[in-house]
Amino acid sequence: MGKSHTKIREEARRLYLTGEMQNNAEIAKRLGVKAHTVGKWRRDEGWDDLRLKIDVRAAEAFVEKIATDRVSLNVRHYRLWDLLLARLADDLKTRTVSDIRELERIAAILERSQKGQRLAKGLSTTGETEEVIRAQSQVEIRRIIDVFIDAVKRQVPDEEIRDSIRRHILDAIPAEDATGTGGTGDAVGI
Repeated sequence: MGKSHTKIREEARRLYLTGEMQNNAEIAKRLGVKAHTVGKWRRDEGWDDLRLKIDVRAAEAFVEKIATDRVSLNVRHYRLWDLLLARLADDLKTRTVSDIRELERIAAILERSQKGQRLAKGLSTTGETEEVIRAQSQVEIRRIIDVFIDAVKRQVPDEEIRDSIRRHILDAIPAEDATGTGGTGDAVGI
């Protein structure tokens, strides 16, 4: 009986950890045991923690696959745009373009190629650098914090409560680093 009991327990664990069944009652019904027995096994062996670890690993693997696929796709796109530009350059070496419409078409191809290559590198199509985008983001974050601070100053008359809110905000916001990309530090003036 011990061996079959062990196999039932292992099957119950498998059903739960794979997500095939979600609760003790479903597992118990399928395996012909009592729900509280499945619950005891679940607690004793820490199935919930194991399932969480499995889910976290699966999510991490999924994110890694997406990132890898994205990088591969971006490399292929960059190479295609590079090939297009090389063929355009070869074509322009062998002929003379005098028609304005043809020059406009070539300029449009060059512009699309540059945008395509910037996108493939993960850069902005408008030419903004990552630093500019981050700086704009920090300005917007600071504006939101200022709006919040002004609202607290107007709506919370108690100085102790305002001070408590200020301390909590300071604890939640990382201090500014040398590059200016951190939070607001002690600049919070509630």
